Amino acid sequence: MARRGRRRAGIPREETMARLKIGFIPIEGGHYYREALEEVTRAEELGFDSVWMEEHHSVADHYWPSPLTVLAGFATRTSRVMLGTDIAVAPFHHPVRLAEDVAMLDVMSGGRFTLGIAIGYKPDEFALYGVDLEKRGARFEEQLAIMKALWAGERVDFRGTYYRVEGRLEPLPVTRPHPPLWIGGWGDLTLRRAATLADNWIPGPTADLARLVAGKRQFLEHRRAAGRTQPVTEWPLTRDVIVADTDRKARELAEEHIMVAYRREYAGGWRHPFIDASIATDLDKLMEDRFLIGGPDQVIPRIRRFVEVYGMTHLICRTFFPGMPHAHIMRSLELIAREVMPAFR
Repeated sequence: MARRGRRRAGIPREETMARLKIGFIPIEGGHYYREALEEVTRAEELGFDSVWMEEHHSVADHYWPSPLTVLAGFATRTSRVMLGTDIAVAPFHHPVRLAEDVAMLDVMSGGRFTLGIAIGYKPDEFALYGVDLEKRGARFEEQLAIMKALWAGERVDFRGTYYRVEGRLEPLPVTRPHPPLWIGGWGDLTLRRAATLADNWIPGPTADLARLVAGKRQFLEHRRAAGRTQPVTEWPLTRDVIVADTDRKARELAEEHIMVAYRREYAGGWRHPFIDASIATDLDKLMEDRFLIGGPDQVIPRIRRFVEVYGMTHLICRTFFPGMPHAHIMRSLELIAREVMPAFR
């Protein structure tokens, strides 16, 4: 039986965990909506805590360009799970339209929405929208200021470098003052924005544990410097996850689906800051403090390591990779719910 709530020396008490929240990103892309909806409704029945959607553009059979639209569909078929974006790409949304859509989704879900948002990074997506890649950070700060003012119910008269807005928002979100706002991404400036302009930081799945711990330290330092002394009570992490009936089967699925995607994305032309070609082609290296791959007995201690070292309180499992069968994801949800969750609850 797994031990619960154990605290390592040096981890502040606010980071201990009585119950690990577990959410997931379902199948996505192409014409997979019906399969995604089946996974989401089953996950809620099984006791999952949250469902998330990513945003990318012009990718065949992987990712959808409109995560809020998809989540609105999920909202009509669920009643309990948190719904969130992991991550919405801010430069491709007008701040008023995004503020309205977030408010509507919060209304439709009964206050169950969390906005994870970042500034994006893929040049081809910026070219698709005709948006300046270099100015995305400064635009983002104006977007956040406009959206938070609108959600507060204020009449906004904003004159910035990138946006001019006059008017107010109706209806307001159910969650006050606004749905949780989590900023994703890396780098000191991004972490400063997350610490000072948002409610939390949501790291992506590509960073290993050492980099996560260092990023968390920076984030907390920026919060303290800004005088934000209220403890952070939720530490979400997104991880690439394959749980199968056996360790061997999980590795086979990883080689067939995750590694194909990583080799294409990170061992080719575009240089990822954390994953070079030597790592992107080596499953064992990617499994070191990064991937969660194996049977339940192999995955539980790896999850526990993120809980104890990082203080993770909310695990978001990215379960779909190009070509991953819907049937496997359904089986993985069952295994996580019946064999992994009890170790942390």
